[in-house]
Amino acid sequence: MARIILTHNGAIVKEYPLTKEKLTVGRKPSNDVQLDDPTVSGTHAAFLMLQHVYIEDLDSTNGVLLNGKKVSKRQLNHGDVVRIGRHEFKYIDDNAEDFESTVIISADTPTASRPTAAQSAESHKNYVVKILSGSKAGEVLTLTKPYTTLGTPGSQMAVIARRGQNYFLMRMSGSGVASQPPRINGQPLQTESQQLNSGDTIEVSDTRMRFEEA
Repeated sequence: MARIILTHNGAIVKEYPLTKEKLTVGRKPSNDVQLDDPTVSGTHAAFLMLQHVYIEDLDSTNGVLLNGKKVSKRQLNHGDVVRIGRHEFKYIDDNAEDFESTVIISADTPTASRPTAAQSAESHKNYVVKILSGSKAGEVLTLTKPYTTLGTPGSQMAVIARRGQNYFLMRMSGSGVASQPPRINGQPLQTESQQLNSGDTIEVSDTRMRFEEA
């Protein structure tokens, strides 16, 4: 299944599965994705799920940018970034191998396996998150893909994002974020994202984890 990830000022706001033929984006509440942004038109653009996925500008005032270039209608490829006003949508194709699905810290969620020999042979270092508390204490999440989402829906969530050889903890907008931001080494996350170092302790949704090299 394809999906888009909405971000604003570097923070992940929400993830939308593309499950119907047309998903509209705009300032009006009648849109599937409503953006509180004065630079966005009432009904600004639409993601179209045909044989392939397309982004289409619906005669907006300020246009639609695809990977930095203005477009009217264009097919999307995995990893493309669509900018609408001050917001960005990253297109994710779940069939592509370079994206890791959401990992929810709950009793019924399976964790990723340890790195395989083939993965260890890759040029970049492999990192893991070891869960230190809660019902899944002792289990290990491998970080081999660009995004891993941590937390519990409806309370507090955060994202570990891979950028080249480095990993960053990013806050995810939603309930619980402002009042109880994620913590790194006991300190609340003060910025939209913060680089992680091996050995750092992460706290999300009352669950303690440790980021370290595999």
